[in-house]
Amino acid sequence: MFGRLFAEAFKSAAIASAMVLVALPFGIAVASGPLGFVLLILLTAAWAVVFSGFMQLIALKTRSAAATNSAGLIFFPLLFLTPSFVPRDLLTTPMEIAATFNPVTYIMEALRSLVLEDFNWPAIGRGSAVVALAGAVMVALSVRSIRRYD
Repeated sequence: MFGRLFAEAFKSAAIASAMVLVALPFGIAVASGPLGFVLLILLTAAWAVVFSGFMQLIALKTRSAAATNSAGLIFFPLLFLTPSFVPRDLLTTPMEIAATFNPVTYIMEALRSLVLEDFNWPAIGRGSAVVALAGAVMVALSVRSIRRYD
């Protein structure tokens, strides 16, 4: 179980690093500097582990490739219910409420802050806490599923 999750973390870190490095010559800058770049990559990799852990959990529970592939669709509405495309203060009240209760909001805000700001620690802390909590839940549920797997 952990081997697959570590592989996903490494793959996601490599892809995120490549994306940022390719964007640098085009004028994109990481406002938080080299340490912010490292935090950006680590947070991205950690979120990939959470997403993969969720998919792995669905696979263990359903034992169905179709159900596992379909489960990934849950994250798309969550992505669009965040202030990733529109600043939070411009959201309508229902969207603001949805974004506030959506854990993906805090991850997106943490990642955005690392690129656009010089260490917005509250945003980084909230995003890291969401990733840590979701990761702990996914690992605990996956271990439980593996123990009960026949």
